[in-house]
Amino acid sequence: MPLRLPAAVAGAFALLCAVAASAQTIEWKFNNNYAPTRPESAHVRNFAKDLETATSGRFKITVLEGGAMNLRDADALRWMTIGTPEIAFNWPPFLGRDAPELANLYVYGSVSTAAEHLKALPALEQILAEGYNKAKIGVAGFMGLPIIDATLFCRQPVRSLDELKRVKLRVGTREQVETFKALGVAAQIVPQNELYSALQTGVVDCALYAARFAQSVSLHEVAKHATYTGFPFPPVPYVIMVNQAKHAALPADMKAALAAATARLKEASSDFGKDAAAEKDAREKLRAAGVTWHPDLAAADQEAIRKAALATWKTIAGEAGAAAVANRERILKALGRSD
Repeated sequence: MPLRLPAAVAGAFALLCAVAASAQTIEWKFNNNYAPTRPESAHVRNFAKDLETATSGRFKITVLEGGAMNLRDADALRWMTIGTPEIAFNWPPFLGRDAPELANLYVYGSVSTAAEHLKALPALEQILAEGYNKAKIGVAGFMGLPIIDATLFCRQPVRSLDELKRVKLRVGTREQVETFKALGVAAQIVPQNELYSALQTGVVDCALYAARFAQSVSLHEVAKHATYTGFPFPPVPYVIMVNQAKHAALPADMKAALAAATARLKEASSDFGKDAAAEKDAREKLRAAGVTWHPDLAAADQEAIRKAALATWKTIAGEAGAAAVANRERILKALGRSD
């Protein structure tokens, strides 16, 4: 016959268990495949310190950087369900194989300013939360991707779409290939670690790249001319993923602390007001290194890029299926646009 405790004793025992659970130390691993020098890595380290401080050391996160866990970003929806690591961040465009409906929520040319991006951001975050939850992965929050200008770095001056049509362009993604192909530009994907050599030897004549990162790959040595295209790279936010089972097992106060810390991470990483100053500083450093900055592409050229990008976006969404089409329509609605 099972032992029955008096109600008062049972209540006290339950309270004692709850107190013990809330007093335990939580230790999680955070997978970060980015290099320690990236600004995203600094944000993640600050987040881990913030959470530990806010919980008086009871919630500790060990950040493993630079791919130390040997987990590919493209496989994130698979390894995140296993339980190690317990938390990580992921950029949705990496998920083209497993979640194509999330991989192209924006394309290059979708938005041109932070103000436009902020219109779409609530819809983006809702779509991402739904998509990751569908994959049995929790979403603790988001980390902002800066508004990073996409600039043409070229061996010789290229100041218009007409001039761009006469050279070979390096881009980073398939949708960029399709967008520029529609404009009559010969574009190809060249991996970042091959970019310097490709420009140096003339495999390509220009590269679509970010001024803020150009000197980190010595682009200024082989591409002395720069022209801003009028659009940033797609600023889809990073998703702070958590293993659902590990998150569900957290005491209520630790769940609240994690939610508060990720909210502060989002706020700290989404200060788009600093991006213009960062871009200006990067351009000045490149000028000092010998790069000539030409005027931005003309308004007519920028409009042509936007139209081509929207058409590419529609095509890619159609290839990815009904969910991708619906996601695109939700974002266009948030932006106040239509096809």
